[in-house]
Amino acid sequence: MEPRRILVLGGTSRLLMKAEGLGLRIVNIRATDDLTERASKICQDVRIVDFGDLAGIVQMVREMHSESPFSNIVCHAEALQMIAGHLTSELGLPGNSFEIAEIFNDKFATRSLLRKHGLSHAASEMVTCADDLTRFVSNHGPTIIKPRGGSGSWGVRLVRAPAEAEAAWRWVADAGLTEMLAEVFLVGTEISVEFFSIDGRHIPLAATTKELSDEFIEIGHAVPAPVPPNELEACHRLVKGLLDLVGLKWGPSHTEIILTSSGPEVVESHCRRAGGHINELVRLAHGIDMEQLVFELAAGRGVSLSSPPVAQRSAAIRFLTAQAGTIAGVTGVEQVAARNDVSEVEVPAPGQRSFGLRWGGDYVGHVITLGGTPAGAVDLARELAAQIDITILPSTDDAPDSAVQAIPGDALDAFVAASARIPAAHAKHPSESTGKSAAR
Repeated sequence: MEPRRILVLGGTSRLLMKAEGLGLRIVNIRATDDLTERASKICQDVRIVDFGDLAGIVQMVREMHSESPFSNIVCHAEALQMIAGHLTSELGLPGNSFEIAEIFNDKFATRSLLRKHGLSHAASEMVTCADDLTRFVSNHGPTIIKPRGGSGSWGVRLVRAPAEAEAAWRWVADAGLTEMLAEVFLVGTEISVEFFSIDGRHIPLAATTKELSDEFIEIGHAVPAPVPPNELEACHRLVKGLLDLVGLKWGPSHTEIILTSSGPEVVESHCRRAGGHINELVRLAHGIDMEQLVFELAAGRGVSLSSPPVAQRSAAIRFLTAQAGTIAGVTGVEQVAARNDVSEVEVPAPGQRSFGLRWGGDYVGHVITLGGTPAGAVDLARELAAQIDITILPSTDDAPDSAVQAIPGDALDAFVAASARIPAAHAKHPSESTGKSAAR
């Protein structure tokens, strides 16, 4: 039997290497020509494309499919999920259709679906002006506003009182947006739950802690999240209900949840594995690699998952950030990377530009640590990240709130961005890491 041929959208060399030895014929389409020689060799074909040219991509993929059919489309990049769904639907392949990707990409659609079926009680509404926002805050109290299809916490703002609505909407208008999702500010611990689905059967794999900055940008994670069993089971029931409603049947999913006093509430959900290196934390703690599982499933291998795997240890990540400017140098890396309780260190290369911390795509590196408990791993990651010193040459052309000046590249799905003809990005793509790393 001829090996299965799959189309992979985007992805790093590290990701593609996980398909090695599975007998897959891989076609990889990507935005940049930056694969390692070894990763390129396991691909049957690598093509550099402009993901903003949807018509061109669809035509190219149709032609490739007619010559030698694809069995699946694999995509872990958040900004490419709707393109992957569109191609899956166009070719009639198994996997996540455009309709599934579209619901998950639209936070208001997700919340509306949950509320319609009694799985959410959180007030939310699309607002299109300062008056709309003022009215919503007056009715519901402190409010979070965010783009309905954004990612990486770009554009997320807390409006505490009606008097703050006018200034918040000025930011929205300056950013070139015409609508925002307004939802009541949920109070409680925020976690994420990672699932893997096989033929519509949804298996919980892990729960992840989330540490946020004052601007709601993620600055660290840990696995497993120390959640009481009854609360975790309630989260599992909620996520299974959502995945069934949307119709997801294949592959990983990532759902962010706030544990409120009245029960868990979904913040957002995605038909892909989590970002922020959470997949690596799950692998280190639970021994399950969701990226590897996707390739095994695509190769027709039997994937035996029946219940949540027990964590053998804890793992944590702390993201490295820097002020806006140009990286002049980095010190302290060797001492941190040499430790047995450090799994991975990635730092920026001299000459690389830093944009400060406008959103989750602006990290310049990270430290991943191991520990006997989540709290121990988190404390160690925080301590060691502080030992890495990044010297910056300030740039005079960086505005204090440069997020207002341009929408960062991966903050919106490429399908949406191309359809709306949003201007080209001004930030690096977080899915393609740069700089040097020390890993084991």
